[in-house]
Amino acid sequence: MRSVNTGDLETIHRALTTVQDTVGTLTFLPCDRDDVFELIDRVESELHAAHPNVQTMGMFLNSIARSLRAQAEARDACLVLEDALEQVGIPSSWQSGV
Repeated sequence: MRSVNTGDLETIHRALTTVQDTVGTLTFLPCDRDDVFELIDRVESELHAAHPNVQTMGMFLNSIARSLRAQAEARDACLVLEDALEQVGIPSSWQSGV
């Protein structure tokens, strides 16, 4: 897996912003919402690291999408994540088993 550049980091950050806005409007249980926000925070931590770990970000981004995929209102946010994963070259696995 390749390293990320500044443009990649911005793409991921924009996707996370969309997801965060969406999660704030969903009718999730509070613990589920908190779990997604924690995953977002973990990706953000990687984005700000001196050497972001692409594999770790991929794991968390796919986990976020898996957490949201059952929510019809979150479909657009999942697709934004999918686009970001594709642009950055991170393997997408969140739709497996659907």
